[in-house]
Amino acid sequence: MSKSPWLKKYMKLEHLERTLQDKNLHLGNPDKDWPDRNDSKCINMYSSQKNQSFPILGTCLTEASDRFHFWHIFGEKEKGVCLWFRKDKLIEDVQGDASLIFGNVQYKTTKDLIGVKAHQVPFIKRSQYEDEREFRILRISPANKTPIDKFSFSPSSLERIYLNPWLSTEGYKSEASKITRLLKNEINHVKLMQNRSLEKNEWLEAVAAVFKRDV
Repeated sequence: MSKSPWLKKYMKLEHLERTLQDKNLHLGNPDKDWPDRNDSKCINMYSSQKNQSFPILGTCLTEASDRFHFWHIFGEKEKGVCLWFRKDKLIEDVQGDASLIFGNVQYKTTKDLIGVKAHQVPFIKRSQYEDEREFRILRISPANKTPIDKFSFSPSSLERIYLNPWLSTEGYKSEASKITRLLKNEINHVKLMQNRSLEKNEWLEAVAAVFKRDV
């Protein structure tokens, strides 16, 4: 599987303005914010093994190509937006914060766990989720410069913003007008577009060609 130069963050549109203003991504509490209980319980076991009282917080991005369920679940359809970060630059941001650990999630079967070390546990997940191609950032100790539940990214790491495909033409224009006003100064290079996965013209034209050939 080829490596992507991008890390994508699906989130709710209502949080975009604050994210762009503060240049921060939210770090959620796995116990409260992560729907997969296997995931959150593994994080808890790792924390207990390290004997730390600090509540581990985290955020999940993906290297995967666009998926319908990413928008449907993580962006809540018409409420969603997706931020595209340059992976190499975002990793540099993470490396500059000693309170964070990060890595690509490794997808394992129960049998695979025989070869897993304790320090790898925060970055393992059941093999059924392999299509997510998740990249995980975790805060494991107090931060010095940012709120405990935020992770700062450099303006140059963010390159694209995609609005969800459920927005009507007028809805997109309305949201784009508001967001464009935020894309100034050090983030004026960020490109704003709308995802078109619900109606892909190239795909539809290719299907139409099938019927023309098969008359």
